[in-house]
Amino acid sequence: MASFESAKRRPSVKILDLQEDQIKFEMKNTDVSVANALRRVMIAEVSTLAIERVEIYSNTSVLLDEFISHRLGMIPIRYTYNES
Repeated sequence: MASFESAKRRPSVKILDLQEDQIKFEMKNTDVSVANALRRVMIAEVSTLAIERVEIYSNTSVLLDEFISHRLGMIPIRYTYNES
């Protein structure tokens, strides 16, 4: 009976707000797995940059070099992609 009920569903997406850099929408009549798959696809499609290599020559702080390097890697970096 559960498979019949899921076959009757009509998933719907309602766009609440659409801007150049964000979208707000509402999903109805779908499984959590579908919503999670959509979330994963959206995250994968966002271009990102990160600091990959850090060389510290002299660290006189109480923080470890590895901790500082990790924190630098967590900084979000914004950029604009130009094809030219």
